[in-house]
Amino acid sequence: MPASFQSLWENRPLRNLAVLALATVIAVIAAAIAVVTDRSSVEARFAPHPLFAGLDTQLDQVDRIVYTSSKGMGGVSRVVMLRNPDGVWGAEERGGYPVDPDLVKKALLGLGDMEAYEPRTANPDWHRNLGLLPPEDIGSAVRVEFFRGDERMAGLLVGKVPERAVDVQGEGLIYVRRDGEDQSWLARGRLPLLKTVAEWLDPAFVDIPREDLARVTLWGGTDNPVVIERASKDESDFSIVNIPAGRVTRGAPVVNGVATAFIGKSFDDVAPADTLDLPENAPTVFFDTFDGMRLTMSMGGQGGALWAKFVAQVDPELAAEGADADAAAARAARLNARLGAWVYKLPQDIGGQFTQTMDLLTREAGPADL
Repeated sequence: MPASFQSLWENRPLRNLAVLALATVIAVIAAAIAVVTDRSSVEARFAPHPLFAGLDTQLDQVDRIVYTSSKGMGGVSRVVMLRNPDGVWGAEERGGYPVDPDLVKKALLGLGDMEAYEPRTANPDWHRNLGLLPPEDIGSAVRVEFFRGDERMAGLLVGKVPERAVDVQGEGLIYVRRDGEDQSWLARGRLPLLKTVAEWLDPAFVDIPREDLARVTLWGGTDNPVVIERASKDESDFSIVNIPAGRVTRGAPVVNGVATAFIGKSFDDVAPADTLDLPENAPTVFFDTFDGMRLTMSMGGQGGALWAKFVAQVDPELAAEGADADAAAARAARLNARLGAWVYKLPQDIGGQFTQTMDLLTREAGPADL
């Protein structure tokens, strides 16, 4: 044995330290091998896979989508969407009113493509922690179901979004479990999880562009209308044209706000037209376009809300010189097809704009106005 090793071996403290260091190195190597082996075995045992195998190839056969969520002690809330023979999706609770096609597409593709990314608990006692208690048990999970006729093609309980909300590829992550199974998963994918019917409705509404709007008449057909108009498309501001003597408007922003109140806005809710009887003297608003179309909105109250019904027609006398009568007819037909069979619950701010009187929109003229 070399002298240096002999000296080390005879020095008991140094010898013990060397033995301890060697044992530590061996333990670290063994732990590293164990971790790599365990990781390899886990990766070999589980690979991400579709939650519903083959569903992505059958999405065109889905004709009913049901979302169920809890209302606490009030039971459950269901949103049922049906596909009609023309392929248009509608809300069953709203007489078949069209739902947003983009949202339906996201729901179909979202469930069809959703993958089980990592396994989680199969213990029902732990489902609450992942938000996976069913809505019937006052749980926070949303149940999403696809049907083909009476056959349920898929049923999924969707729970909480984890702190790590996306994977390394930027895909969304969420806790889920297949309805009727205890095994839960960290799933990869995205789904709209809207819980009320109104959130699903197609938001398309009165889409008259500002540049086409010539005139808005509040309290149309009465002895005290408020006529707000502009003479041509070149004028940016609307004006009240029948202001009583001695009064002036409260400013262009106020007048423009009334005339353009529908621009970019939608509605709060909808119902079939025959569910609301409007009084004969219902407040009426006329919307006239430069091409000669008039949209008439009649309003009435129900349950403390303001609801509106619409009828569009063409009146050549309203058309500007050189207007396209065919465009006016096409616009009227489109609006009647979309709005005619329904009554709409107006947002509070819009209802307030269209029920203003001349006294509210004007004031007494002062010295500065002369």
